[in-house]
Amino acid sequence: MEEIKVNVGDKLLYSRGYSYNRVEKIVTVTKVTPTGRIRIDYNDEQYDKFGNEIGKKDRWSCRSSLSIPTEEDFERIKKNYAINKALHIIGKINRNNLDYDKALRIIKIFEEREPIE
Repeated sequence: MEEIKVNVGDKLLYSRGYSYNRVEKIVTVTKVTPTGRIRIDYNDEQYDKFGNEIGKKDRWSCRSSLSIPTEEDFERIKKNYAINKALHIIGKINRNNLDYDKALRIIKIFEEREPIE
């Protein structure tokens, strides 16, 4: 296992969960101790110099980890964020404030063709 050498302000890839419910996020380093322990701006957890979460309270909780992000990581997270944001917005659409023109535009986007009028 390779040590993560970072400074305050560096960006890291935060990962938690399993393949079916994985959470990934780009986070910023807020503190690095002389022994290499890392703190980030996303949670109150502490990570060792290899990016492993320190001190999980129970065995049922999934540990998170940190790693140096690649360009592919940045791109994947950017795309996933946009998709999740769009799904969130769609989920908040209220029938009472959705007018006919907006409905036609939504249909056009999702059907990728001209809506039937």
